[in-house]
Amino acid sequence: MIRHELYSKQSINIIIILSFFMSVMLSFHYLSKYDKLTKIEYTQKLGHPMIKSAVQIHWLEANQIINDINNKKNFLEYGGDYDEFLPQRILALYYHITGQSILDKDGNYEINNGKLLYLTLKTLLFYLSIIYLASQITKVLPIKNCFFIIFFLVIEPTIFQFHSSFWNESLFFPLQVLLLTYLISSPASLFINFFIGITLGFMFTISQESFYLIFPVIIFQILKFKQKSFKIILSSVIGFMMVLSLITIHNYKRTSAIFFMNDGAKSALYLYIAPHVLSISEGISITSAKSKMNDKKFKWIKKNKINASFKNRGFRNLGNIDNKVDRLKYYNYLQNTSLKIIIKNPISSVKFIFNKNLHTLVLDPFFIQNFYKFEVRGEKKHYKSETHKREIPYRIIYSLFLYTIMLIGFFYSLKNVNKIFIFSIIILSLYPIFILGWMGVNRYFMPSLIYLSIFFGNGITNILDIINKKKNYE
Repeated sequence: MIRHELYSKQSINIIIILSFFMSVMLSFHYLSKYDKLTKIEYTQKLGHPMIKSAVQIHWLEANQIINDINNKKNFLEYGGDYDEFLPQRILALYYHITGQSILDKDGNYEINNGKLLYLTLKTLLFYLSIIYLASQITKVLPIKNCFFIIFFLVIEPTIFQFHSSFWNESLFFPLQVLLLTYLISSPASLFINFFIGITLGFMFTISQESFYLIFPVIIFQILKFKQKSFKIILSSVIGFMMVLSLITIHNYKRTSAIFFMNDGAKSALYLYIAPHVLSISEGISITSAKSKMNDKKFKWIKKNKINASFKNRGFRNLGNIDNKVDRLKYYNYLQNTSLKIIIKNPISSVKFIFNKNLHTLVLDPFFIQNFYKFEVRGEKKHYKSETHKREIPYRIIYSLFLYTIMLIGFFYSLKNVNKIFIFSIIILSLYPIFILGWMGVNRYFMPSLIYLSIFFGNGITNILDIINKKKNYE
């Protein structure tokens, strides 16, 4: 009787509710401890422990949008050239509605300015998407499997920690859950498939690297709906293109240039992979490789008469170019240079990417607490600190533990779950490895856990079934 009640829709709902309140409590704890201004050692300026690195960029961009609103700019002209389109706009909308300020009169971050409510609302979106997933997955999989799938999604610490942070992942998760729910329920409704296209578009607005996710979804639709897939695919593509069109219109209105993906996507290979490949292939230091690429960059700029300004001649300083035509030519040069280095040195490229991917696969359930506790750069940074070194063995063991259960769940799924669904889950899970694995940042692989939750739930169920069979046999 106890077992039967444990694996039920009611118990799933209880876990979801408890997890939500645990997340709010964790957010309250972090804000109580870290919502303050502290002196940053490497800059000797005041900073906020929770708002730095990429998070700080979005907060400053949100503040710029609020200023544009207050200056009564046209809605389509709000903001500037951002790597992501949506996160800073959501943040700006929240602070505009609540009437709170992001920065004080001295340009420092405001304290006690509604951060807890913002984190709570953001977290609520995730748990509402989980409730929707639970309502659909119980129609397809056994309740015991569903229990452990949902349990993983709302309790697993690598995922759970991001609800109490201002990183974009916490906005990305609900959309992933909606996509996972779509794959499970596989509706043929044109409206729902149109909505999934919009969902994929919103995923792109949060992470540009999500642009190609439309293709695994199209492959799923072809395999699932076969001859009936044309209208279904078309409805999804229309939804996806609608979002891209809105971004393009916004950018055109603001800059008079037609684009929906900014320059960051073209410079990533140049900054993060090409110098390492060049270093390995030519047997020189990374510093020498960067210097060599940098010299060629400035020669190209001079030869092509590009009007660019630079604060310094450092490798990572890509400069500022006001002329849109010159800017496009320049970033195309950076992208093409990177691709030439990578393609000409396939062995060095594979070696570097393989090593980086191994690092990417090591999960980090301590990421957020370390992000708040340590500085981004300087002597007080987390990387290579004693804490970092001490945590590595635990992270490796934890990662191997989860992956082992998921592997068991994968083989279980091959026998008990639709093969098209399994294929789609694998493609979506590996997607970050192919797109971003070369950066070696484990945070980029972490969203794959949303999809891999299916294998975890099935794996735990299979293990428990084997244990119970042995007990009954004895």
